[in-house]
Amino acid sequence: MKRRDALARVALLMGGTISAPTMLAFLEGCKSSTETSTSLTFPFSADQKNLVSEVAEIIIPKTDTPGAKDAKVGEFIEMMLKDCYEAKDQNSFAAGLKDLEKRDFLKASPADQTKILKELEASAKVESEKSTEAKKKFTEAGKEYTDDQGVPFFKLVKELTLLGYFTSEPGATLALDYVPVPGRYDGCIDLKPGQKAWAM
Repeated sequence: MKRRDALARVALLMGGTISAPTMLAFLEGCKSSTETSTSLTFPFSADQKNLVSEVAEIIIPKTDTPGAKDAKVGEFIEMMLKDCYEAKDQNSFAAGLKDLEKRDFLKASPADQTKILKELEASAKVESEKSTEAKKKFTEAGKEYTDDQGVPFFKLVKELTLLGYFTSEPGATLALDYVPVPGRYDGCIDLKPGQKAWAM
């Protein structure tokens, strides 16, 4: 399967919304060796790995199917950030991790952890809307818009969690209906009540 096809399919699973940096990182592959330095260091520290894995697990918890930790989504996020994202997005991610550390995220109760992530999600939505408005104004004025803020932390971690999970073996084969050796192609098949979506 080509990267472009995989991205399109994951975009469908995510409701069609993937930020431009995630799409570019996925389509263009590795970044150049001349990339500027960032406040995020690789490899992640043990605490950072644990924090990222915990956030991913809250986004996709283990139920009757594997969760994000089972699919090693934390390792995927680290690899993607290191190899495929620009400094501004890495800095945004680092700021988000520091914010969670200040809030003692790992020591919080599950209810408080969910509350913190919902606050970050609302904040990310507001930031994205402001960026979209600014871009629209610049475009209408005939100017080029340059966003040096990077993708908001929660949006980035959510996108990478979903991308990493549904392209992992456990996510594709256990969380979705999976046919290891597909037969003929049927363009339109109705899902039975309670059936999982098909892995693509």
